Amino acid sequence: MTDQDQKKSGQSTDSMTLAGQQPLPSDSAAASWTVAGIVVMFAAGLLTVGALRYYNLHLEDPPSVAAYASLIYIGLTVLAAFFLIRAGAPVRHLGFVLTVRPWLIIVFVLLGVALLQLAGSLLTPVWENVFGSGRDLTRFSDVAGSPAALVRLLVLNWTFAAFGEELAFRIVLMRGIAYALGDSRMAIATALIAQAVIFGLVHVYQGPAGIAGTAISGLVYGCLTLAARGSIWPAAIAHGLNNTIGIVEMYSA
Repeated sequence: MTDQDQKKSGQSTDSMTLAGQQPLPSDSAAASWTVAGIVVMFAAGLLTVGALRYYNLHLEDPPSVAAYASLIYIGLTVLAAFFLIRAGAPVRHLGFVLTVRPWLIIVFVLLGVALLQLAGSLLTPVWENVFGSGRDLTRFSDVAGSPAALVRLLVLNWTFAAFGEELAFRIVLMRGIAYALGDSRMAIATALIAQAVIFGLVHVYQGPAGIAGTAISGLVYGCLTLAARGSIWPAAIAHGLNNTIGIVEMYSA
């Protein structure tokens, strides 16, 4: 065997995977590791934003950077989406394509809102019994009886919350995790659960009940996104409608 043949043989052996001894392209493996690194840093950034929101609400003298939590959140999402696209992760269209028929989107939205409302009704007494209290929504308490605060919160809900959070968690984070893990069924299931847990933890300022309830909402939104084959529309619209119901209830109270 010549030196050139030995070199080729060594390259072939190095490219074999443990599972089934199938060759794995080095660029594909490198892309997966790159995406994994981006996703880990993005998740850490999201959790940091959640902590900053908590400090801003619950500490008498929060760090000055806590006031910019929302801007940091937006910046992290934009950067993560940019780097994931550069790394080859399938988030180029950011979920804004119609992958299912419009009538099916309506069905998904109605189903999602119904599930969220039902879960809220059934689980609120459970959270109060387990944690001693329900969600801490004092961050939004100024909306009660204030038309100006109502309009402002509804605008933020349909932009920052409905589409912003769905873009960050169900498109960038969930798709990034699934791609980094190989896009198998197990990878997608893991990504679904992981993004829901992180989604809940980011809402730590709402207390333990808020973390649990938001994590369940994250599972519903994630399932809607998967059912719509990666489209952001069903989950974002369901998110906006579900929040709108809660906002109007707080305003009326």
